[in-house]
Amino acid sequence: MRPTVLLHTADDPQAASILALLSLPQVIRCRERSELEPCCRGRSIALALIVEDNAGADVCGVLARLTALQPGIAGLLLTPRSDSASLAAALEGGFAGVVQLPVDGARLMRVVGQAMERYRLQQENTRLRTLLPLYRLGEQFFSAASEKEILDDLVSAVERQTAASQITVMLHDPVDGCLHIAASRGMDPALTASIRLQPGDQIAGWVFQRGKPVLLNKEDQHGSIFSPLLRQPDIVSSISFPLQLRSRILGVLNISQRQTDERFSEADIEMLAIICSQAAAALDNVRARHQLAETTRMRTLLEQYVAPEVADLLIRERSDLMGLGEIKPVTVLFADIRNFTRLVQQVELPALRSFLNEFFRFFTDEVFQQRGTVNKFMGDAVLAVFGAPVALERPNLAAARSAWAIRARFRDLRDRWAVDHEDFRGVDLGIAVTCGRVFLGNVGSSRRLDYTVVGNEVNIAQRLASESSACQVYLTGAVQAEIADAFAVREVGEVRLRGVEGFTRVFAIDREL
Repeated sequence: MRPTVLLHTADDPQAASILALLSLPQVIRCRERSELEPCCRGRSIALALIVEDNAGADVCGVLARLTALQPGIAGLLLTPRSDSASLAAALEGGFAGVVQLPVDGARLMRVVGQAMERYRLQQENTRLRTLLPLYRLGEQFFSAASEKEILDDLVSAVERQTAASQITVMLHDPVDGCLHIAASRGMDPALTASIRLQPGDQIAGWVFQRGKPVLLNKEDQHGSIFSPLLRQPDIVSSISFPLQLRSRILGVLNISQRQTDERFSEADIEMLAIICSQAAAALDNVRARHQLAETTRMRTLLEQYVAPEVADLLIRERSDLMGLGEIKPVTVLFADIRNFTRLVQQVELPALRSFLNEFFRFFTDEVFQQRGTVNKFMGDAVLAVFGAPVALERPNLAAARSAWAIRARFRDLRDRWAVDHEDFRGVDLGIAVTCGRVFLGNVGSSRRLDYTVVGNEVNIAQRLASESSACQVYLTGAVQAEIADAFAVREVGEVRLRGVEGFTRVFAIDREL
């Protein structure tokens, strides 16, 4: 706000003469002492020119009243007297200088210019003393570990700087698309929890949508475009300020004054701009840190099931692997090491552990190579899924290729271990591939969840693998029909599987085409 010069005199011709000499854009005239407060309201008064008439008006009292209304104001006395006693009395009364009447135009402009410059320097020093602590708030904001800590610091800082009787911080929730109160001071907690605003609604919604602050004082708010939105007539002054980071608006800070007659000003807008910009940057920073931590946690979790590049894809697409789940068609691959129970009785446990780890390692490699998901290790068996959570164009073919590669690598593994441990020669691998609709998602309780697949096709895969021998890859008819262009397949026949009603038509892979 541009500073204003106030001229106080009851003499109309004298006022006209002085105003003609002052080539200043912002000069207001005040005739009576009773007019001082209305003249100062809503304005930043830098200098008061107070004319002393021959009747000896109480000019020091006028200046004292102005100083109470506008702390820091400079006063110049225009007086017909030139004696040293009058000059000393004026200076003791708080005047910054004295100009003798009748006024010399050049002298008046020189004295006024000097007074305005002193006021500017004084305001700049005051501004620096005020703003430097605000900039230091940035360190406090950025050291916060949570959004709540930042918002609490923001509310406390605003309360210290503005003495507002009510403060709310509204943040935008991308889930419901509304502004909700995330922190407050001087407001009923039950009320804060119930407030939701759409962008564009009410004053805060307008500020959020346009990114522009709104200052309303009691005497001028009825002429504002927002007057139809005002619901609380007891508010003396209020500001709504956007929490903005570059082009992104995170929310809105609202402050209001009810308990005193203090008005907010453009200086408060400038102060809030500094505080809010720092708070918005800190909020964005803590959100980025939390997002990075969450992404790292999710990637670590996902990479237990899928290849690293698939995990990256799921994270980029924001797929909810840990959601409640869904029923969808997938391909299931089940592999079970046969005769392992007998091996446990004959081979030392450290050796068995190394053998299993090597098997699980190449099993996972081959599944990941075809963009499948390793769902579960079950003792000496493994379950993998193709087609979810990452959709595949031909999940049956991907599963068959994985199974065929696992078969070859298991044979090599068994032969290698059999060189030093003869007991490994009797170990076999049963492999089966089925397809169909299953439940894919979390199963369990609130204390422990297990991401798994549940359905008849999983049961068939397990039973079918138990029927397989000599590392054969068994398939159901639905899978066989989908891979005939890539593998030579022979029919094994109708097989009755334990726990499965009726007979199941079974096929086996002979070779890759």
